[in-house]
Amino acid sequence: MQPSLVAGMRRMINTKLQPTRVKYVAPEDKIKMWRIVRGDEVFIRSGKEKGKTGTVKKVLRSLNSLLITDKNMVTKHIRPQPGDPTKATRIQMEAPIHVSNVSLIDPQTRQPVKTHYRAVVDPTNGKSERKRFVVGTEVEIPKPKADIAKYKLERVDSPKDTSPQLAREVTFTPNIDVPPFPSSSILDELRNPYSKFH
Repeated sequence: MQPSLVAGMRRMINTKLQPTRVKYVAPEDKIKMWRIVRGDEVFIRSGKEKGKTGTVKKVLRSLNSLLITDKNMVTKHIRPQPGDPTKATRIQMEAPIHVSNVSLIDPQTRQPVKTHYRAVVDPTNGKSERKRFVVGTEVEIPKPKADIAKYKLERVDSPKDTSPQLAREVTFTPNIDVPPFPSSSILDELRNPYSKFH
């Protein structure tokens, strides 16, 4: 069988037939330029959640898949851990959905659309920036802004942390009479004994 045919069959199996079960995607099959990012609202075009909309929770770039909040839910069985008195439990979690099965939603018409990147020059600073547009129109789909406050955690000092007072304490005073390197005995220990420069 020709190598190109084998590669084509592997690509078809990895990306089309088993989009939610594939555990590995060949490097040449991975999407280089993603048009969907975390926080986007997407429309599911196929699968058991066909016709529904949801928000992208996570982008699995290594699998060409997405996790959509409260969509494509599966049951996961958790075994009891050693030393944990709790019993085995079952939880509901999102399963990946292949990126080819979803589409971005037009913010104006609220319909699934195809998108592409377009270089737009900022008139204020003259820099070029890539932005997402609906194919064939001038409608821009802005990327959602990250919720910075959500990821800011309150700082709690632990017993192993160094206090600010100790960090500001001056423990070294330079002196021009003392060379700023270890003594000759310590340097002799660090030198290679087999070197011709020793």
